[in-house]
Amino acid sequence: MTTSSLDFPRAVLYFLILVSPSASKWTQWTCDELTPSLCDLSVTKGHVSINGIRVKYWRYRRKQPLLGGQFLLPLIALHGGPSWPHGYLLPLRQLACRGTNEVIFYDQAGCGESALPEGSNATVDYPHLLRPSYYSDVELPTLVRHWKLDQYHIIGHSWGTILAQMFSILSHNTTGLASLTLIGPLSDAKSYIDAQWDSRDGNLGTLPPFMQDRIHDLEDNHQYGSAEYQAIDDVLTTYFTLRTAPAPDCFTDSKAGLNRDIYVGMQGASEFTMSGVLQSFNFTPRLNEIDVPVLLASGRFDTMRPSIVKTMQDQIKYVERKLLPHSGHLSMIDDAGLLNDVVADFLGRVEMAQREGGASKFVPTIWEEEDKVVALSIKWPVIAFTAMFAFVVGMAVGRSRKFKAGYAPIE
Repeated sequence: MTTSSLDFPRAVLYFLILVSPSASKWTQWTCDELTPSLCDLSVTKGHVSINGIRVKYWRYRRKQPLLGGQFLLPLIALHGGPSWPHGYLLPLRQLACRGTNEVIFYDQAGCGESALPEGSNATVDYPHLLRPSYYSDVELPTLVRHWKLDQYHIIGHSWGTILAQMFSILSHNTTGLASLTLIGPLSDAKSYIDAQWDSRDGNLGTLPPFMQDRIHDLEDNHQYGSAEYQAIDDVLTTYFTLRTAPAPDCFTDSKAGLNRDIYVGMQGASEFTMSGVLQSFNFTPRLNEIDVPVLLASGRFDTMRPSIVKTMQDQIKYVERKLLPHSGHLSMIDDAGLLNDVVADFLGRVEMAQREGGASKFVPTIWEEEDKVVALSIKWPVIAFTAMFAFVVGMAVGRSRKFKAGYAPIE
């Protein structure tokens, strides 16, 4: 049988698949279907006018409360970007199904449904949107007051982790803050870029040499809008940013709401370095000022490399770290079920510690084998010293009791 005789029936088969009802209905995956155990949720929408911009928010609650009650404090979600709307974070809504009182999302000013008035420009008309301090000192505190929250948890992603750090360290009214969950976190712009280009562990530094050379050449010549640069970025997005491909609806919807003026102004035009106002930020020396428990979560293939997350872990007082095995930078999509399990477990233990006396009573879970080795190396000298001390004290007490009873030690 010739090759041509095989091609015709195969072509007919492909045609029938394409025109079949099931094939014609499918457009893309939804974030609802990739989020395990998602329950029926109600959503309350609202907005607050801040510096002339309507900042919109969404408050998700479980329609049928759990039998034991919705016992965990509200959770505020801070999206990344900067200026990449909240939609891609929606798998985190599932936390409202397992005890969290409510999960609150909002689009930061200038992006998504908190868009600027038509015809205006962030750089010209709203320059404060290019200042990180606006988001930590003005926008977020205003929303917390509007929601009348006495106590709450914060979960941030990417740029949202920077915002969470700034809020917890610099804001003047964080008495209600119970914990921070930082997903795909970073605390130092320069170290973040250096780690990506590391020749052993970097996501970019381990690419084939030709690809690295092309990226550097395009960057050096500022060819960010070229077809080649965009093609590379699109491919690497499926390697290190979102490994769930094709992308689900919540990601593509968020991408459509990006405010590029704010994004470029703060992050820079490059996808492989930082050149905006965030290029010199470094909060690592101040991480020890965070007084609440912190969960650091990142993906195995994340742009935030393990060395970055480990450095943060070493500086924070009450902290634990979890590596999500299937994830790029967007763990809430790539590892939706596991991430929600880990966060729910963390929040429950934080609130248990609160009832027992505060953050100092928080007992971190050691998720990673590397951390277990470190913990053992720290504890072993203490254990050995304690055992030796107990032995010496025991011998001394024993000798004292023998002498008092009229016995002499055996020589």
